Amino acid sequence: MSASRLHHNVLYNLVGSVIPILAALITIPIYIRTIGEVRYGLLSLIWLAFGYFGIFDLGLSRAAAYRLSALRKQDLSVRVSVFYTACSLSLCMGVFACFLFHLVAVPLAEYFTVDPLLRAEILRALPLISLFFPISLLGGIFGGCLQAEERFLVLNLQQSVGSILVQCLPLALTFFIRPSLELAVLGAVVARFISVGWLGVSCFTWARAAGRIRASFSHVKDLFAYGGWITFSDMIAPLLNGLDQMIIGATLGPRAIAHYSVPFSMASKILIIPATFNRAVFPRMSAMHTKDARELSKKALSIVAHVMALLSVPGIILVQPALEIWIGKEFANEAHLAASILIVGMWFNSIGYIPWTFLQSQGRPDVVAKIHALELLPFVAMLYGLIWLFGLPGAALAWCLRIILDVALQSWFAKFRWSDGRSVVFPGMIVILAMLVTSFHPALAWSLIAASVLCCAVILKMMQEEDLVLYTRPEFWRRT
Repeated sequence: MSASRLHHNVLYNLVGSVIPILAALITIPIYIRTIGEVRYGLLSLIWLAFGYFGIFDLGLSRAAAYRLSALRKQDLSVRVSVFYTACSLSLCMGVFACFLFHLVAVPLAEYFTVDPLLRAEILRALPLISLFFPISLLGGIFGGCLQAEERFLVLNLQQSVGSILVQCLPLALTFFIRPSLELAVLGAVVARFISVGWLGVSCFTWARAAGRIRASFSHVKDLFAYGGWITFSDMIAPLLNGLDQMIIGATLGPRAIAHYSVPFSMASKILIIPATFNRAVFPRMSAMHTKDARELSKKALSIVAHVMALLSVPGIILVQPALEIWIGKEFANEAHLAASILIVGMWFNSIGYIPWTFLQSQGRPDVVAKIHALELLPFVAMLYGLIWLFGLPGAALAWCLRIILDVALQSWFAKFRWSDGRSVVFPGMIVILAMLVTSFHPALAWSLIAASVLCCAVILKMMQEEDLVLYTRPEFWRRT
């Protein structure tokens, strides 16, 4: 498959990631006006609980994508057997999660809701919420199958339409019938069913070409062995991403959490870029020999490092005036330094996607999980120490240093050589230089000039990189 197709896959993933965010930005204010802040808050808690129960996927969707990609040169019947096995396992786990959620959610609903009318609404909605689990977990397998086949246009088109449906159908029911939680959840379940059903049609059309193939126990061990490490890593990741805010609340108070969480949330949005790149290169790396996958990683590092530097540098330098305009001067004065440090960390996090993807694509998700586990206690100690020394910026610095350590360890275990990562040095220096510029607290005009100069330096360097120059050529954009 040509590089042009890979480029298009990245673009499809990017558009598919942005559309749900835009849909949420448009519909959330209308939701709040339609069903009220209390109902919307309860609905948010429901989706939060649903997200935690997503661990019942057991990494099967990622495992299916890996196995189907790695077996690309095998007979279609073998790959279809893996697909049916993954579907069967996922459906069983979905039914189990549905039952367990209902057992846990009823007492939680009694605890969180005080108004009898709202309590009645949420209790009526719980059986509908339970249906999400088998539907969504099965949808993960379908998505993994299309990802392995590199059918990203179909995958992102269907997921984008599904995301719009999930946002709009519940809103339509609550707007035109009555504002209630059960109608909102019903609309979301129906929309999700349509979305997953559409994905399923594409997958089963592909599988039908192999004839009548059944699930096989011979694939269960491989799927669970790979997916188990993904699950272990997914259990630790929320701790690594949430401990900083918990410790900030315990040491600096709840007000400081807002000064940290708001810029963290906004800064993390730029990770859409490396995440979309990761989705595109993962199935290809999985089908490659280690040497070829490492060569693709080298090119990916260069692309991600330079593109993310272009996004990070203006954010680092201009975050204070941006926060002043968006929220207010007092908030910006408290949060801007931590925000700048967090954006630096996001740049390092973005290049960390490459060794992470390489390790998983080469069948080593255990390395990623073990690294995350090893980081947990040192991260807690570093958080307490740096918060005690520097306050809120210390928390951001601790998170940033943890990310740098994570990238270094994953690169070392991936056996990346200095020549593999040499292309990230210059954009990294520009990112650090942008951080130094903010320490002088320049006026807005000087900040704009500094950001422009540093971005021009990155662009000039990009023009010297052969892999990046290819992206500017018209023939690179043509399909093959």
